[in-house]
Amino acid sequence: MTLLGFDTATETCSAALWADGAVIAHRRGAAGGRHAETLVPMLRETAAEGGTTLAEVERFAVTVGPGSFTGIRIGLAAARGLALAGKRPLIGLTTLEVLAAGVPEGQREGAVLAALDAGRGCLYAQLFDRSLHPLSEPEALEAEVLPEFVRAAVTGGPVVVAGTGQEIALGLLTPGLEARPAAGPSTPDAGVLVRCAAARAETGGGDEMATPVRPLYLRGAGARPKAPVIGGSGLRG
Repeated sequence: MTLLGFDTATETCSAALWADGAVIAHRRGAAGGRHAETLVPMLRETAAEGGTTLAEVERFAVTVGPGSFTGIRIGLAAARGLALAGKRPLIGLTTLEVLAAGVPEGQREGAVLAALDAGRGCLYAQLFDRSLHPLSEPEALEAEVLPEFVRAAVTGGPVVVAGTGQEIALGLLTPGLEARPAAGPSTPDAGVLVRCAAARAETGGGDEMATPVRPLYLRGAGARPKAPVIGGSGLRG
């Protein structure tokens, strides 16, 4: 199985090709708000490095958000176009899932907090246990309520924080909670995405033919949450 995955939901753009149980090609770089110009050449280069073409790829995967409103739309439009043109399955994972999965297993001594800086004093956040099962829904939060959000889902042990919101989160969680920074990239990486998507494909889940791949915005473009949501259904646009 060949699976090409990509992320455009944050300030970086990345693509990776999975085949024979491993990442065989990978590209990653700062997009500088030019995702629309950067993405397709990056996908072609990644496929070519892996000895294939976009038309020959058997499956596609994409991050669906939360993150940049424009970036999410660009990524989903490209993914849907490629999947439709080739009649290929499409798998969608959230940026928070991919961030959590990118934390090295040896660092997962307790809960994993995936946190993206959403601007204007807000965070996109979700908690996972050490096996990466969700402990909360993905939420758009006022940053100051993050300690309450964590305490509502985590009963004890250290919390490892990953993502562009890491510095903000650590400042809010310590010293009241045992919180530590995670190693690895602060934005979702396509190498992690394809690994997770391949595992999902092998278990028969995630194909667009069965479940449509939809964006997860959590809030409208440029909007700020009106009130914090703790442990609820989240703010979905």
